[in-house]
Amino acid sequence: MRFVDANVFIFLLTGRPRASFEVSRKIMQRILDGEEAITSTAVLQEVVDWLEYNDRRDQVKTFLTAVNSYPSLRKESASWSDMISALDRMESHKIDYVDALSVQIMQRSGVSEIYSNDKDFDRVETVSRIWE
Repeated sequence: MRFVDANVFIFLLTGRPRASFEVSRKIMQRILDGEEAITSTAVLQEVVDWLEYNDRRDQVKTFLTAVNSYPSLRKESASWSDMISALDRMESHKIDYVDALSVQIMQRSGVSEIYSNDKDFDRVETVSRIWE
């Protein structure tokens, strides 16, 4: 099982850059075909925030409905404990808060691979970043 980062969804929504869109499309097709994956409600909120910030509020319902249609994509909520633990990860790995929260949820869920083009995850020794 692999964790799906926000940029996978954003590249799909924007269609660019073309190469990243194609990688994201292939990732989500594998999940649609039954590959088990996980993401977090924090990641999904990050995408919703991006949509709203970019004047694409009208796409929020479509996006969340589409994400909900992937039965093999587990959506995991962060607990308060996860949120507090992410603060230490943020400092120790020099990554932003949502990335640190993703790493925390990954560890709690027994997941060590992440679909992401965000090279900040390369600084986390317990995480293998997959971008293909």
